Amino acid sequence: MTENNMIPPYAPVIIKLLQGVIYNDDKEPWDNLVSYQVQIKEYFELIGIDVHIYESEGFAFLKQKQFDEGQEINLPNLIEKRQLSYPVTLLCVLLVEKLVEFDVTGGDSTRLIVDKEELKEMLRIFLPERTNEAKLFDNIDAHINKLVDYGFLRKLNNAESKYEVKRILKAKIPADTLQEIKNRLEEYAKSIA
Repeated sequence: MTENNMIPPYAPVIIKLLQGVIYNDDKEPWDNLVSYQVQIKEYFELIGIDVHIYESEGFAFLKQKQFDEGQEINLPNLIEKRQLSYPVTLLCVLLVEKLVEFDVTGGDSTRLIVDKEELKEMLRIFLPERTNEAKLFDNIDAHINKLVDYGFLRKLNNAESKYEVKRILKAKIPADTLQEIKNRLEEYAKSIA
């Protein structure tokens, strides 16, 4: 048996998952993920990683398993946790709420598209007032770019100031923890005011 015969057909999916989120618009990896999801989940289970597949939403990602303190399992972290700044966290929460509202109101599209000015207005209300309006907008641009880097927003190619809100944001900030995060953000905002 050659080395190539030992590599399973779903190996590219495993590698792509280790690199980040897989979306259903990436057709070949997505189709293989769905076809081989049992084998892929078994593979990651062996190393303490959960595979979260949201077929109806069209994305999949990895998450480190959390073990109880009583369990003597000491695995290094493979999945990076990022500490988000107050404005970036706030923007995430506002976008999750907007996604939930978008889903409830329905419509022809399954994609939520927002304009950069709309994002700035959403965030501006909650940020402390500053005398330098240009610097405030530069900071907001930096926060928006962070969300693009993290894969929560995707800049549309055909429109310079339009972004698609990626549905993975709802999985990363689930509805049951949304209110808790909002409460902590409000307390933090009061402390810096």
